[in-house]
Amino acid sequence: MLQTFLRRAAPVAAKQPAHARSLWYQVGFNQDPEKIVKTINRTMQDDGVMTQLDQRFAHEKKWQRRIRKNAESEIRDLNKRMASIVNYCLKKQKRGGHL
Repeated sequence: MLQTFLRRAAPVAAKQPAHARSLWYQVGFNQDPEKIVKTINRTMQDDGVMTQLDQRFAHEKKWQRRIRKNAESEIRDLNKRMASIVNYCLKKQKRGGHL
């Protein structure tokens, strides 16, 4: 009985992802962005990220799908904002201005 009580009282440890790393690529001035995207996709494929995502989508519940779709929408919005910042910086650089 004491063991059962202790098990219930013990806080649940937050599960850490088995493998996670951030991707950071330095993009040169005249470097082709398509090559960078291909490199990033290849790295994610090698890590098995895409396979894990496919498996998760196959078994997700409605509430999980709703949360995922919300998160994806936020990521898309953030990517649009980042793209506008990058475009602004590139235009300013072409005009000869300093960042």
